[in-house]
Amino acid sequence: MKAFPELTSALREMLDRMDASLRASGYLGPPVLMFVAGGVAVNYYCGTRYTEDVDASFSRRFVLPKDLTVNYRRRDGSDAFIYFDQNYNTSFALLHEGFEESAREWEGIGNETRRVHLRVLAPLDLAVSKLARFSEQDQADIHALAAECNLTAVELRRRATEAMANYIGDKRPLLTSLDLICRKIEPSS
Repeated sequence: MKAFPELTSALREMLDRMDASLRASGYLGPPVLMFVAGGVAVNYYCGTRYTEDVDASFSRRFVLPKDLTVNYRRRDGSDAFIYFDQNYNTSFALLHEGFEESAREWEGIGNETRRVHLRVLAPLDLAVSKLARFSEQDQADIHALAAECNLTAVELRRRATEAMANYIGDKRPLLTSLDLICRKIEPSS
């Protein structure tokens, strides 16, 4: 884990607020799993960049508390914040059907004390999730994940192709993005 400690601390506070809301509601069921994607997940593995939004899905449906914005201070002393992106939707990102099973526990963030347990998408699934939008930031994230987590173009192509099997619509843009990034990761692929 290479996550920035100050970003992790802000995320911990956000999780505490979710936990307090669940407890106040009287929920006594099994822990709710929170699957984090996007820039927070890239930061977890690579420590390459800050992000403001927390992209995540859950194992259960629940009403989130209203105030999920957390202010904190970055390493350079500048003020920053994170907020829970309530517009994030797993239906539009390219995700392998097994992304939840492959997700890893975010250790050291206090899962054992909360009703909300944080999981982070596996590096390969995180890279696949970046193919749909494929912005410059997404491409940089895929490169960072490939370098830091030893992802190969063959693995990425396999997992993305498996993910695409469950999607409808014109997949040509996804295939083009996949070809471009695989050639950048391994020029001979």
